[in-house]
Amino acid sequence: MDRVSFILDQCRGKILDVGFVACSLHQQLLKRFDRQDVFGLDIEPVPDHPNYKKGSAEKIEFESGFFDTVVAGELIEHLPNPEKFVSEASRVLKTGGQLLLTTPNRNSLVNRFTKNYQTKIHLSLFSKKELTSLLEKNGFEVKRFFCLPYTPESSPGSSQKWFYPIREALHFVLPQSLQEEMVVFALKK
Repeated sequence: MDRVSFILDQCRGKILDVGFVACSLHQQLLKRFDRQDVFGLDIEPVPDHPNYKKGSAEKIEFESGFFDTVVAGELIEHLPNPEKFVSEASRVLKTGGQLLLTTPNRNSLVNRFTKNYQTKIHLSLFSKKELTSLLEKNGFEVKRFFCLPYTPESSPGSSQKWFYPIREALHFVLPQSLQEEMVVFALKK
Protein backbone atom coordinates (compact mmCIF):
# COMPACT_ATOMS: atom_id res chain seq x y z
CA MET A 1 0.00 0.00 0.00
CA ASP A 2 1.20 3.51 -0.75
CA ARG A 3 0.19 6.73 0.97
CA VAL A 4 -2.02 7.97 -1.88
CA SER A 5 -4.01 4.71 -2.00
CA PHE A 6 -4.43 4.74 1.77
CA ILE A 7 -5.61 8.36 1.80
CA LEU A 8 -8.01 7.86 -1.11
CA ASP A 9 -9.52 4.78 0.55
CA GLN A 10 -10.16 6.68 3.82
CA CYS A 11 -11.59 9.94 2.43
CA ARG A 12 -15.30 10.59 2.71
CA GLY A 13 -17.79 13.44 2.56
CA LYS A 14 -16.51 16.96 2.11
CA ILE A 15 -12.72 16.81 1.80
CA LEU A 16 -10.23 19.62 2.43
CA ASP A 17 -6.77 19.04 0.95
CA VAL A 18 -4.38 21.43 2.70
CA GLY A 19 -1.18 22.27 0.82
CA PHE A 20 -2.48 20.63 -2.34
CA VAL A 21 -0.73 22.59 -5.10
CA ALA A 22 2.65 20.81 -5.04
CA CYS A 23 1.24 17.30 -4.90
CA SER A 24 -0.35 14.85 -7.35
CA LEU A 25 -2.70 13.57 -4.62
CA HIS A 26 -5.22 16.34 -5.31
CA GLN A 27 -5.70 15.21 -8.92
CA GLN A 28 -6.42 11.71 -7.61
CA LEU A 29 -9.03 13.12 -5.20
CA LEU A 30 -10.74 14.91 -8.09
CA LYS A 31 -10.83 11.68 -10.12
CA ARG A 32 -12.40 9.68 -7.30
CA PHE A 33 -14.80 12.18 -5.67
CA ASP A 34 -17.35 14.71 -6.91
CA ARG A 35 -15.66 18.04 -7.56
CA GLN A 36 -18.28 19.76 -5.37
CA ASP A 37 -16.96 17.75 -2.38
CA VAL A 38 -13.23 18.42 -2.91
CA PHE A 39 -11.76 21.65 -1.52
CA GLY A 40 -8.23 22.99 -1.38
CA LEU A 41 -6.16 25.47 0.61
CA ASP A 42 -2.61 26.50 -0.23
CA ILE A 43 -0.23 29.44 0.10
CA GLU A 44 0.57 29.08 -3.62
CA PRO A 45 -1.79 30.44 -6.29
CA VAL A 46 -4.94 28.29 -6.48
CA PRO A 47 -7.52 27.65 -9.24
CA ASP A 48 -10.24 30.26 -9.64
CA HIS A 49 -13.03 28.14 -8.19
CA PRO A 50 -15.19 28.61 -5.07
CA ASN A 51 -13.80 25.42 -3.49
CA TYR A 52 -10.24 26.76 -3.45
CA LYS A 53 -8.73 29.36 -1.19
CA LYS A 54 -5.28 30.86 -1.04
CA GLY A 55 -4.17 31.05 2.57
CA SER A 56 -2.27 29.62 5.48
CA ALA A 57 -2.74 26.15 6.96
CA GLU A 58 -2.39 27.85 10.33
CA LYS A 59 -5.56 29.93 9.72
CA ILE A 60 -7.95 27.90 7.59
CA GLU A 61 -10.47 30.24 5.94
CA PHE A 62 -13.40 27.80 5.93
CA GLU A 63 -16.31 27.65 8.37
CA SER A 64 -16.24 25.55 11.53
CA GLY A 65 -17.55 21.99 11.34
CA PHE A 66 -17.78 22.02 7.54
CA PHE A 67 -15.56 19.09 6.54
CA ASP A 68 -15.71 15.33 7.01
CA THR A 69 -12.06 14.82 6.04
CA VAL A 70 -8.93 16.99 6.19
CA VAL A 71 -5.91 15.75 4.23
CA ALA A 72 -2.43 17.05 5.01
CA GLY A 73 0.09 15.11 2.96
CA GLU A 74 3.69 16.13 3.65
CA LEU A 75 2.55 19.50 5.02
CA ILE A 76 2.96 19.79 8.79
CA GLU A 77 6.77 19.68 8.66
CA HIS A 78 6.73 22.91 6.59
CA LEU A 79 4.79 24.94 9.16
CA PRO A 80 6.36 27.30 11.72
CA ASN A 81 3.51 26.60 14.18
CA PRO A 82 2.07 23.15 13.49
CA GLU A 83 -0.16 23.29 16.57
CA LYS A 84 -2.13 26.11 14.96
CA PHE A 85 -2.74 23.88 11.94
CA VAL A 86 -3.88 20.92 14.07
CA SER A 87 -6.19 23.21 16.04
CA GLU A 88 -7.61 24.69 12.82
CA ALA A 89 -8.07 21.20 11.31
CA SER A 90 -10.04 20.25 14.40
CA ARG A 91 -12.14 23.42 14.14
CA VAL A 92 -13.14 22.89 10.49
CA LEU A 93 -13.91 19.18 10.97
CA LYS A 94 -17.28 17.86 12.07
CA THR A 95 -17.31 15.78 15.27
CA GLY A 96 -16.14 12.35 14.15
CA GLY A 97 -14.37 13.91 11.17
CA GLN A 98 -11.05 12.52 10.14
CA LEU A 99 -7.57 13.90 9.71
CA LEU A 100 -5.25 12.08 7.31
CA LEU A 101 -1.70 13.24 7.78
CA THR A 102 1.71 12.17 6.48
CA THR A 103 5.06 13.55 7.57
CA PRO A 104 8.69 12.45 7.98
CA ASN A 105 9.65 10.55 11.12
CA ARG A 106 12.38 12.64 12.69
CA ASN A 107 13.73 9.53 14.43
CA SER A 108 13.99 7.40 11.29
CA LEU A 109 17.25 5.58 10.73
CA VAL A 110 17.68 7.24 7.34
CA ASN A 111 17.35 10.70 8.88
CA ARG A 112 19.68 9.84 11.76
CA PHE A 113 22.44 8.96 9.30
CA THR A 114 21.80 11.33 6.41
CA LYS A 115 20.06 14.28 8.13
CA ASN A 116 18.14 14.59 4.86
CA TYR A 117 15.01 15.83 6.66
CA GLN A 118 16.91 18.73 8.23
CA THR A 119 16.44 21.23 5.44
CA LYS A 120 15.52 24.90 5.51
CA ILE A 121 12.00 24.07 4.31
CA HIS A 122 11.36 21.57 7.12
CA LEU A 123 10.52 23.72 10.12
CA SER A 124 8.75 21.19 12.38
CA LEU A 125 9.84 17.57 12.49
CA PHE A 126 8.18 15.01 14.75
CA SER A 127 8.63 11.59 16.26
CA LYS A 128 5.60 9.30 16.60
CA LYS A 129 5.26 10.18 20.28
CA GLU A 130 5.43 13.94 19.65
CA LEU A 131 2.95 13.82 16.77
CA THR A 132 0.48 11.64 18.68
CA SER A 133 0.71 13.97 21.68
CA LEU A 134 0.07 17.05 19.50
CA LEU A 135 -2.99 15.44 17.94
CA GLU A 136 -4.44 14.24 21.25
CA LYS A 137 -3.88 17.65 22.86
CA ASN A 138 -6.02 19.16 20.09
CA GLY A 139 -9.00 16.81 20.35
CA PHE A 140 -8.02 13.95 18.06
CA GLU A 141 -7.85 10.23 18.71
CA VAL A 142 -5.27 8.37 16.62
CA LYS A 143 -7.04 5.35 15.12
CA ARG A 144 -4.32 4.12 12.83
CA PHE A 145 -0.60 4.77 12.61
CA PHE A 146 1.95 3.15 10.33
CA CYS A 147 5.05 4.05 8.36
CA LEU A 148 6.04 3.77 4.71
CA PRO A 149 9.34 4.17 2.91
CA TYR A 150 9.74 7.36 0.91
CA THR A 151 9.28 6.95 -2.82
CA PRO A 152 9.66 9.29 -5.82
CA GLU A 153 5.89 10.00 -5.53
CA SER A 154 6.05 11.06 -1.88
CA SER A 155 9.27 13.06 -2.17
CA PRO A 156 9.62 14.26 -5.77
CA GLY A 157 12.18 16.91 -4.92
CA SER A 158 14.81 14.43 -3.78
CA SER A 159 18.15 14.53 -5.54
CA GLN A 160 18.99 11.08 -4.17
CA LYS A 161 16.86 8.95 -6.53
CA TRP A 162 19.34 6.05 -6.36
CA PHE A 163 18.58 5.76 -2.63
CA TYR A 164 14.87 4.80 -2.97
CA PRO A 165 15.43 1.03 -3.44
CA ILE A 166 17.69 1.01 -0.36
CA ARG A 167 15.07 2.90 1.65
CA GLU A 168 12.42 0.38 0.66
CA ALA A 169 14.61 -2.58 1.63
CA LEU A 170 15.47 -0.98 4.98
CA HIS A 171 11.80 -0.32 5.70
CA PHE A 172 10.98 -4.02 5.92
CA VAL A 173 13.74 -4.86 8.40
CA LEU A 174 13.51 -1.86 10.72
CA PRO A 175 11.21 -1.50 13.72
CA GLN A 176 8.45 1.10 13.20
CA SER A 177 10.24 3.64 15.40
CA LEU A 178 13.07 3.80 12.83
CA GLN A 179 10.95 3.79 9.65
CA GLU A 180 10.53 6.89 7.49
CA GLU A 181 7.18 8.37 6.44
CA MET A 182 4.58 8.46 9.22
CA VAL A 183 0.97 8.00 8.13
CA VAL A 184 -1.73 8.96 10.64
CA PHE A 185 -5.49 8.45 10.57
CA ALA A 186 -7.09 10.37 13.46
CA LEU A 187 -10.70 11.15 14.38
CA LYS A 188 -11.94 14.37 15.95
CA LYS A 189 -13.53 13.57 19.31
